[in-house]
Amino acid sequence: MDLQNRAEAGSDGHDESVLNPEMPNETDLTKKERRRIEKEKLKGMGTGKKIQYIWMYYKIHMLCVLLAIGGVCLGVNIYRHAQMKTVLSIAVVNAGNYDSEKVEEDVLKTLGTEDKYAEVSVAQNLMTDETGEDFDYYARIAYVTEIQSATVDVLIMPKELYEHEKDSGMYADLRETFGDEVFESLGAVDDQHLELDSSCVAEEFGLRYDPVCICLPGNVKNKENALKWIQSVLK
Repeated sequence: MDLQNRAEAGSDGHDESVLNPEMPNETDLTKKERRRIEKEKLKGMGTGKKIQYIWMYYKIHMLCVLLAIGGVCLGVNIYRHAQMKTVLSIAVVNAGNYDSEKVEEDVLKTLGTEDKYAEVSVAQNLMTDETGEDFDYYARIAYVTEIQSATVDVLIMPKELYEHEKDSGMYADLRETFGDEVFESLGAVDDQHLELDSSCVAEEFGLRYDPVCICLPGNVKNKENALKWIQSVLK
């Protein structure tokens, strides 16, 4: 192949050695020499050409960097999520419009935990059917699943629903759970629930029923925090 053909063939690859026989092939250059040549090429280009050139020849490197950054961010999020610990979980029946983030922050303050990985969970996917005395189909599934998996510590519901569910065996005996002295201080209506009339709880969760009934599932995990929160709303 003559010099002209070599120049035409090598123009797409920017091999300057075919145009200048004194310049060695780019594959024979050191990294420092290659960087110097790349800088000289970029100096003679306009902004648009520079962007096009950089994207054409360095897009793989850029994509690798972006993927690496994304992988690090994902790993950090997974790690932080794994470290989170639910210190109290509240399930609210027929919850209205409310600021869930503020409620969760307020409950954390009430509990006084200093653990930066502590979190409060509020479930609001429990709705009653048209009668108001039973869960609708999907809420029933969610309710049973959450109770059986011990992911709920406190249940907030209307009295009509409590009356329908009280013999299900799902609820904790508050006297046995907290002891006689604490139980008496709560002013519970019976061994399984207490009632709040026109309470701050109704306002906080946007509830439209009165009274508000509070129960604990039989397999409650965070009973101390549940008690601390209940005592705070009774004040």
